[in-house]
Amino acid sequence: MSETERSQNFITDAKHHNGWWSDETSQSLSRAVALTPRSDFYNIFKITSNKREDGAENLTYSIFGQTGIGKTTLLHQLIAALLNTVDFPDNNQNISLESSVSPRQVLYVPLEDSLYHLEHPDKGIKPLEKVIDYFKTHVAPRQGPKFIFIDDVNALNITEDKKSALLDIVDNETYLFLTGIVAKQTTLSGLSGADKIDEIIGPIPILPMKFVDAIKTEGVLGTEFDADFGTQIESYQSTGLPGNSPIKTIRDGLKLSNSETSIETAVETLDELHFGILDSTVRDNLHDAARDYLRQNGALHHNHDATVRNELAKSHFLLFLYKELSKYASIQNPENLHRISSIAASHAGEEIQYTKISDQIGVDRRTVDSYLNVLDEGIAVTESHDFSLRRYRRTRLYLRNPRHLVLLSQRQEHYGFEDYAQQNVLNHEFEYKLARTVAFDHAKRLAYYVEAYDVEYTETDTGLIDYILHQNGQVLPFIFSYHPHTDAPEQIATEFDPNVGQHTKRDSEELQEFNYEAPYRFIITDSLPQSATENQSLYVERGEINLCYLPYWLFLLIS
Repeated sequence: MSETERSQNFITDAKHHNGWWSDETSQSLSRAVALTPRSDFYNIFKITSNKREDGAENLTYSIFGQTGIGKTTLLHQLIAALLNTVDFPDNNQNISLESSVSPRQVLYVPLEDSLYHLEHPDKGIKPLEKVIDYFKTHVAPRQGPKFIFIDDVNALNITEDKKSALLDIVDNETYLFLTGIVAKQTTLSGLSGADKIDEIIGPIPILPMKFVDAIKTEGVLGTEFDADFGTQIESYQSTGLPGNSPIKTIRDGLKLSNSETSIETAVETLDELHFGILDSTVRDNLHDAARDYLRQNGALHHNHDATVRNELAKSHFLLFLYKELSKYASIQNPENLHRISSIAASHAGEEIQYTKISDQIGVDRRTVDSYLNVLDEGIAVTESHDFSLRRYRRTRLYLRNPRHLVLLSQRQEHYGFEDYAQQNVLNHEFEYKLARTVAFDHAKRLAYYVEAYDVEYTETDTGLIDYILHQNGQVLPFIFSYHPHTDAPEQIATEFDPNVGQHTKRDSEELQEFNYEAPYRFIITDSLPQSATENQSLYVERGEINLCYLPYWLFLLIS
């Protein structure tokens, strides 16, 4: 087949994927619109619309995430929102770009479905350029913006030095959206030609929906709230909406640098939110919703059969490990990514020696490190290191999706949690593991907001400081006290000395000279002490140590 014929095949395929050019009903868009949009959709759509209003002539927006996380659905929802041919729930966002674009201004290219991955590495970009040229010259109107959506950019198999060809796609009045499986594949800043782009946004990770978004999204959790509860929570998170914004105040007060809100104000606002703004019924519902979230993991599903959902979730994750992630990192034994993920499931945040991981999968420490780096890039498994050490012989491994904890562990461990709905089976130990995993994931998200380096841990004589957020000596320690592991959290908190911290300069063994300070120590708990309820305060003073209790659901809510 000649190159011209191959190019024509890709153009013909593009016509089938863009039925809206011919006023055809798109089943893909209809299916996507039938699903409740997640907050990522509104964030991307709103930012894009604002950039357009601010005069950005061209733009790139990159997102990445695991297989099956919802990247394609998100792109279809963005397309549906742009067009005026599909009814779309606007969620009262008042976004100016909505229903403002002609169908012929939109091109969607699913690279994997269109078999671009069959092209020789680095040559898949050529037929893509032909398709885009056809769109610009034969489909799109000469005036007005063009919106190009390229799904699964990883299918192009292009090297870093050839990736700048993607920027050649972006001329005046072109908005380009890319998806991939890791950030590096969709990173466009710094490439040749990047200076010609008005706005380069991302890469932005698409993660399992966090708790605060799950309670705002209809159909995710089984707990029912009042009809306007989602809107109330939205206003609590943002100063741009009517009413108080206590969640934003708390998050700003926890920032480790450059915040106009103090940590004292954050603690006061935690009290106000818990005891003043939210009544006891709402607090009870949020408590139940947090337990429900451990099972649902913030995912929207087409199928409500638990067996089918589990098989799909496991298939997606294994496909991601064996096909996408191993190909990206040139892993010769992808089963080892699977094995480390299973080790993470069985240990669920318990400390493990690197030598044990090496022995278990039969590779050296350096190879283990390379596997863990790849799994971290894929936001599949993340490490936590000891705050008090500069060299690590041990680590704690956390799966970033709590459902994977169920799917990769033995049934004797996770019994009662196969289903997504609450069961009349008591398995407190596994619920603790799930809750601990979810808390770590949300601590990672909070760390990003408060500008912490990472989420670390350390031991005191009495017990564990599970999550430590730190930047330039400012420390936020969190003790995780959840049934059945609730021993002496206050003693652990008061024993913690932030000056045990050891952090080296970048690419150096030389220690940073920080004056470590932890003005408050936080205790995450599934059951508040009676004294806190009686005193109507989460704050406790123990000598010169300031403690603040955080109900588990409240920690998830503010993260």
